[in-house]
Amino acid sequence: MRTRLILCTLSLAGLAACHAKVDVSETGNGQDGDNVHIAMQDKKDGGSAVAVNVPGFNANISLPSVNLAGHMDLDGIKLAPNTHVSGLNVDAQDGGKDDNGQGVVRMNFTNSEGPAAVIDHYARSALDAGYGGIVRTGTSLSAKKDDKTFAVEIAPDGSGSKGTITITGKDDN
Repeated sequence: MRTRLILCTLSLAGLAACHAKVDVSETGNGQDGDNVHIAMQDKKDGGSAVAVNVPGFNANISLPSVNLAGHMDLDGIKLAPNTHVSGLNVDAQDGGKDDNGQGVVRMNFTNSEGPAAVIDHYARSALDAGYGGIVRTGTSLSAKKDDKTFAVEIAPDGSGSKGTITITGKDDN
């Protein structure tokens, strides 16, 4: 899990090399163990900022304008159409050689559709991605697959909606 997260983040760093602050060391960056933290959020002046903290590597990257919505796959679940990602936070812990890693992915978003349409999309997508135990209300959805939980909390926002997607669990690789 950690290796995949680092590789994805390094490709983003290539997009914004002239707007990046990077610190690389062989001794780590003061974090415990092999923990990974990646965060992305919209900036007030437009564009996005990405921060990556892994042992031996820190980067703060300014991205002028990146819309990840059409390209994000959350454990087989595609983001709902018309979604704008406004924040992404990834925390992963390496389980060592005898255990799978575990982590939490939390994503804030807005959507031009109302909550019911967005919940409908994620209910269908979770089922298609092999999730079961789907529990839904008008403003939330949760689903389980193996040692993972996919959850959506959503609220009206004008004529659209805003919410948070949270994926928790263990990496099965």
